[in-house]
Amino acid sequence: MNRLERLHALSEAIRRSATRPVSAGALADRFGVTRRTIERDIAALRAAGVPLYAERGRNGGHVSLDTNATAVVALSTSEISALLIAVAAAGPDMPYTDAGTSATERLLDSLGTDTRLAVGDLRQRIRVRQQPAASRRARRTVEEAVRRQVVVNLDYVDAHGTATARSVDPVGFYNGAEGWFLIGWCHLREGGRIFRLDRIRSARLTTRAADRHDVDHTLGWVPDDIAVP
Repeated sequence: MNRLERLHALSEAIRRSATRPVSAGALADRFGVTRRTIERDIAALRAAGVPLYAERGRNGGHVSLDTNATAVVALSTSEISALLIAVAAAGPDMPYTDAGTSATERLLDSLGTDTRLAVGDLRQRIRVRQQPAASRRARRTVEEAVRRQVVVNLDYVDAHGTATARSVDPVGFYNGAEGWFLIGWCHLREGGRIFRLDRIRSARLTTRAADRHDVDHTLGWVPDDIAVP
């Protein structure tokens, strides 16, 4: 999540809390940044005209005056529920899962009372398996590398427990039977490789532009049961 995306998500998170103050500490935990970063972001939002104010005291925090900003969504109960279920079922390692969660929260915020209750009732009838999550910071870094197409340095542990450091041209993502993978051109192996996201211990962006690679060619094989989403 880049800063612009975080600023928008931060504004929405405070707005959704209505009149309940949200502390900088809670926001820092939610977005995986420091409290100081949150305070700088809030100052930037205020400077841009977003109606935020701070409440002091033990239970204080940040409050938005813009509590009525909603969007009209012309989707059926089943369509809305399908989107929410898809994001939940994809698991915490789904690429851009934070954006998906933010989008579904905004979608729910836009619903009328009757539709919201109907969607809530239908969701209560669904169960999805909770999966172990990769490092959130590493996943976000890899997402950003794919979006910006810059080389990313990975600390990776393979299935045998062997740790290696890799420089990778990020090509895309693959959803396999064992979870989500980064498709990359590995500089160490000089070839296409897939890296399971929950085995990436850390990731660091570089300023080097990555070479462009064909997704299917880098993947090395294209099973009949996979497709572009």
